[in-house]
Amino acid sequence: MDHDHASSNDATGTHREAAGIQREAARIRGGDAGIRREFVTVDDPRWTQCHASTLAVVDGVPVVAWFAGTREGTPDNRIRVARDGRMSTLDTGRAVAHWNPVLAAGPDGALWMFCKAGARISEWVTLVTRSYDGGATWEPVRELVPGDRSGGRGPVKNPPLLAPGGPRWLAPGSTEEWGERPRWDPFVDVSDDGGLSWTRSPIPVEHAALTGAGHIQPALWWGADGPVALMRSTEGRAYRSVSSDGGRTWTPAEPTGLPNNNSGLTAVALPSGRVACVHNPAAESWGSRCPLVVSLSDDDGLTWHAGPIVDDGAVSIDPAVPRLLNPITGTGFEPGDAGVVTSGVAEYSYPAAVVTSDHLFVTYTWQRRGIVLARLPLADLEPKTP
Repeated sequence: MDHDHASSNDATGTHREAAGIQREAARIRGGDAGIRREFVTVDDPRWTQCHASTLAVVDGVPVVAWFAGTREGTPDNRIRVARDGRMSTLDTGRAVAHWNPVLAAGPDGALWMFCKAGARISEWVTLVTRSYDGGATWEPVRELVPGDRSGGRGPVKNPPLLAPGGPRWLAPGSTEEWGERPRWDPFVDVSDDGGLSWTRSPIPVEHAALTGAGHIQPALWWGADGPVALMRSTEGRAYRSVSSDGGRTWTPAEPTGLPNNNSGLTAVALPSGRVACVHNPAAESWGSRCPLVVSLSDDDGLTWHAGPIVDDGAVSIDPAVPRLLNPITGTGFEPGDAGVVTSGVAEYSYPAAVVTSDHLFVTYTWQRRGIVLARLPLADLEPKTP
């Protein structure tokens, strides 16, 4: 088979699929009536911007964390935690910028929180702590991999995946090198001892075939034949990789038809085996972060179709909170090793998701002014029975 010809056909097919999802995302309102949205926080005077929420549900109670400060990457950014209407600040003992908290139920039954600390993305250190009371109190913070200064170990945005039957725990990570020729590389950190030690397993990336820096921030689920990774990318589409040995090795990252704007996405397996991905459907790097939608896959992320809209800026979450609706003035992203600079206008992004018995819980950034918690009925996401 002519490899170049086959690649061209694949690219045409995935571009067509991405265009279809974009068209559907602009049209679909089905299931929207069942979505419930509320602010976890908004316009808090203690900070100017907040971002990168993470979510766990403990005994039916949502626990949400995020970072907040002057803007992304400034030294005053700290990790905030909200539970039952109460808010606290995670004490790490470090007077540097904090980034990307990740909550996850651990193999030991505790609630784990991972986060990044450092002045620059390329210098991140991963910190970790645990809570045995559902996020009310936390153990002293420690480094996940002591002494590691490679730009972060463990999960970078989405939670670790526990292998069926355990004890293997797979943490989706990535590194970012900035400068004249930025380079991004995804990996999966593997732990077989309950999170005490980690071994990094790279997801191969053919950088010579890319127009941009690469892929980061994988989301993991356990598919029909093993773990699957879906990645944010600079290429206008999400990329996918699979493992046939439980996460020890991974196939080279390949493009899918799911549009990606080079912003964080999340993906979870639903009870039926269908996969739900929450993302922005723009198909260009640093593209629009509005709307925020759900796309659905019945073949472990190979193909996708459009689901409900989570937020498109037209939804009034709280009539007392004014929306900044100007889609032109003050928008745009200025990315760099020290973080993104943006006004947050018209941004609904960076989702986290958890599946319960009857709902998909989603948190996301709202105009960098707040964090929203949305509840989507699973009945609107699962295949319809005749």
